[in-house]
Amino acid sequence: MSQSFTHRANADYTVLDRNPLHLTLGQMVRLGPADKAWPGWVWAIATDGRGSHVPEDHLRILATDSAEVIRPFSARDLSVKRHEEIIALREVKGWLWCRNAAGEEGWLPEFILQ
Repeated sequence: MSQSFTHRANADYTVLDRNPLHLTLGQMVRLGPADKAWPGWVWAIATDGRGSHVPEDHLRILATDSAEVIRPFSARDLSVKRHEEIIALREVKGWLWCRNAAGEEGWLPEFILQ
């Protein structure tokens, strides 16, 4: 998605993880299984033990169980209320990086927005 689009949330979506994983360029991660529900995402575990699903194209796979981060990534999700207006800034394999009216940003699954 090269431009932003305004959407409305069609359901409430509540963030559960208040300490999301943040990956920086060049960081090394251990790899877990690919996400079967969201093709193109894989479980990545940072050196501090925290893990998250990460888009595969943000990683350079070095071995079956390790990778280097080639694009910074934040696993921060965005809580929304039904009918809340949201701006989708980019799409990555079924998830949208969004901004709300308060300027907060985070991920939302595509099916939450209309």
